[in-house]
Amino acid sequence: MTENLPQFERLPINPKKEEEDKEIWQPSWDCFCCQDTGQIQAHLVRLIIPDYDHNRDRIPVCQGYNKFYRHNLMKYGVLDTRFDLFLCKKLDRISHDNWKQITQKQFEKYRNQLNFETSKISQSHSLTNTNRTGNDNREVGQRKAEIEAINTEQWKSMRNDYLAGKKDE
Repeated sequence: MTENLPQFERLPINPKKEEEDKEIWQPSWDCFCCQDTGQIQAHLVRLIIPDYDHNRDRIPVCQGYNKFYRHNLMKYGVLDTRFDLFLCKKLDRISHDNWKQITQKQFEKYRNQLNFETSKISQSHSLTNTNRTGNDNREVGQRKAEIEAINTEQWKSMRNDYLAGKKDE
């Protein structure tokens, strides 16, 4: 049934953004007050208008970001222009500080997780593995005892045989 459906290629809205490297600590916007939309973020508006309802109230316009198309909406009376540049800059700073804290927490969480995984891997590959069984410990002890029992003359003989080849060959 799905074999009769056509296949379309993707049509990205902004292909340039997809090509850029994305990092968790770098936002894609310049203005933290409106995130480059021209409309002040609702959680910031509620700092000034506590009972703000974004579905019913006028759209608060960010004065720090001047690419918002006000001329079409202004005639319908749907914009709230009471937020001056000074207030928008304050909201921008508040939002930027919040973003910094959240990003720092995410980074710390990521770093802690990475450290945990790294230590787990290094522990599993450790030569001094503490997860040995009793038999493993006994075997290691026997090998150590055997090596210590070999006297110096035997070591010299073994070294000479290894480096020069066996004498009787």
